[in-house]
Amino acid sequence: MINKTIIIISLIVLISVHITEIMGYEACDLCLKQRWAWYLALITASIPFFITVNFNKILLSIISIALFCNAIFAAWHAGIEWDLWPGLSTCNSSMIFDSNNLLETLKESSVPICDDASLRIFGVSLAGYNFIVSLLTSIFVLITLRKKDGSEKT
Repeated sequence: MINKTIIIISLIVLISVHITEIMGYEACDLCLKQRWAWYLALITASIPFFITVNFNKILLSIISIALFCNAIFAAWHAGIEWDLWPGLSTCNSSMIFDSNNLLETLKESSVPICDDASLRIFGVSLAGYNFIVSLLTSIFVLITLRKKDGSEKT
């Protein structure tokens, strides 16, 4: 049951971000990297449906840890977007125009920048929503694992 829930949540997150790209909102490098945990969760939650060996607790632990780390990563990215702390040197929007190297300057400007959210919904960027969903899903998986441990001991 929990595996199906994780698969559904992962699919919703991944389909949503791809739809926003189709709508014209390009993802920056940090946004693309935040998807890795969701792909990992999707694949890992699908394994028990294909393999009969029952090591679901280990897989769910991996998912919980990956999504918790993704929540931290998303919070860091959201903080960069809100100018709470500096991002990587490749993530800032302060591009210096170099008239001697116009072609390179234009090529670099087409890359989405990490410190400026291209889309905010109700004032929260997609990195902020990723933080919320990653953290809540990680906690949900952890609570489910703890309940399973408690029910097996009694």
